[in-house]
Amino acid sequence: MLGVRLTTELESMLESVARQQGRNKSDVARTAIQRYVETHDEVFRAEARRQSLAAAARGWSDEDREWEALGTMWDDAEPLTTANAAE
Repeated sequence: MLGVRLTTELESMLESVARQQGRNKSDVARTAIQRYVETHDEVFRAEARRQSLAAAARGWSDEDREWEALGTMWDDAEPLTTANAAE
């Protein structure tokens, strides 16, 4: 359960969208939050992958290994190496 305080203006806009779509406010908010989180999670993973590829090209540092671990944490993918980075 999550409680969120909205400005009067934002709540009014949320009510309007929900009414137009024949949905309740919670459903509209849940969908919006899900899309936001998925978008930002994808951006973060893409950056982690980019950092891993760059590290593989120049040699690894401790910071590079941390980025690589973050990039594969959610995927259960094998760590990027120069051998599989081009795949």
